[in-house]
Amino acid sequence: MRKIFWTIPLFVAACSGTITGQVRGTGEKVQIEFEEQLDHVLYKARIGNESFAGKAIQDSSSTSIGAWIGTTSTNSVTAVMLGDKGSSLTCQLKYADSTGLTAAGGVGICQHSDGRVVDVLW
Repeated sequence: MRKIFWTIPLFVAACSGTITGQVRGTGEKVQIEFEEQLDHVLYKARIGNESFAGKAIQDSSSTSIGAWIGTTSTNSVTAVMLGDKGSSLTCQLKYADSTGLTAAGGVGICQHSDGRVVDVLW
């Protein structure tokens, strides 16, 4: 007897969007593009003549077992982006809810390796 196995491809639509920011003191506008993956978020930004790319992960999560089994997530996210000219950009982001989805909106602060601070919201 022959068995036929079918492979069903799983397509996951990645969500993407833009986070708007502004450098403190100078007012320079910054746009951070994001694309959500299954376990992290990819980020791209440009400040001045330098392009940055990196990713973000949730700061913590936990699984509880008892009357209810489930996972609890925080809405805090840390992102690190490396620049093509040797700088870095580290962001502390607070999502609007605890789903872990960037598209839900939020606020945050990014620190450039040269000391500049970028306030962001989306």
